[in-house]
Amino acid sequence: MSKFKEKAKDFAAAGLNKLPENANLFLRYMTGLGNRNLDFSDEYLTNVREETKSADLDSARFDREARDESGMLIDLPRITADGQFVSPDSKFRPLSSFTFPSDDPRSGTVDPYFGSNKDVIQSLGRFQSTVNPDGNTVNIKDRFDMINEFEDPDLVSGKIQPKKALKSFVSGIRGLGKNYKDFTMSPKTEFARGLMYALPIKPKGFDIDVDIPMKGDIKGRETYN
Repeated sequence: MSKFKEKAKDFAAAGLNKLPENANLFLRYMTGLGNRNLDFSDEYLTNVREETKSADLDSARFDREARDESGMLIDLPRITADGQFVSPDSKFRPLSSFTFPSDDPRSGTVDPYFGSNKDVIQSLGRFQSTVNPDGNTVNIKDRFDMINEFEDPDLVSGKIQPKKALKSFVSGIRGLGKNYKDFTMSPKTEFARGLMYALPIKPKGFDIDVDIPMKGDIKGRETYN
């Protein structure tokens, strides 16, 4: 019986891999299949790799490095809550390599929510990229779940909540046909939230860990860890 179950899981995983990545990951999450035999499309991995070029974009990473070297706080002019202009306490913050996307993948935290690639936003969301020591691959790590500072904790409580489910379903129906700029509130995402509210399932998150070639077409050259 156990061997039959294992084969059934492999069969289910292969079927889910044929779906769009957001549906694949969400159904793995809801069914408990997790990262079993996970396989992303070449197109999707190319999009993810493109997002890694913006790792740590506009972060304080350059400021920290500059302080370590000069001992000075690099600050920007700012406006206070009462509308007063305040000059920086020190010199103007210079541009750095972390102000703009790079030509190649780089290490750091990736936050695609400020971009326009809805496939990555609705699947990985924020994730960590690390250029491997060999310089040939970039590693992508993420924890797939619906637990973050923006989501309702009731989503993963395992309790049926009909009112919240109905609200999400109605929101999804109303959003059909609209051009959403905030992909976290798209009809597809709202329907997923509604399903989580409607079912007595407490889903279990799972890890995503994959090495992607730094350059060129993917062509199945990725490695799942």
